[in-house]
This record gives sequence, structure tokens and C-alpha cells, in this order.
Amino acid sequence: MNSTEKLYEIIKDMTEPTVTELLDFAEFLKGKKQSKKVMNDEMLSALKGGVENSHALAGDPMKIQEMLRNEWN
Repeated sequence: MNSTEKLYEIIKDMTEPTVTELLDFAEFLKGKKQSKKVMNDEMLSALKGGVENSHALAGDPMKIQEMLRNEWN
């Protein structure tokens, strides 16, 4: 018996309000998974770019790298 069949066996004797509540929860879980993907995509795209005009990263890349290394000493 697969999960869908097990779920049906459990809910077939429940009252309609309880089944409605379970359906609301299932829709919440489905939406939560979808909104998490959208949120991650939006967050990543919001971070795209932005350092090309940074004062801290302007200049010779080798000097910037040396400066960053020296911060640890």
C-alpha cells in the first residue's frame, strides 16, 4: 500500500471539517515548498551585481588580494 492509499484509509472515516482542515494543511505545505524556491531565486537575483562599482574592490586585483591577505596577519 502506497502513501496515497494509506492517507485515504485514514481520512475516509473522518468528518468533513477535519478533512477540510487536513486539505488546508496539505495546501500550506505545497505552497511553502513553492514559495521557498521563489524566495531563494529572488534573493539570489537581488545579490547579482553590485560589486562592480564598489570603492573597496576598485583598483588592481593583485593589490586588493594582497591587502586582504595582510588583514589576517
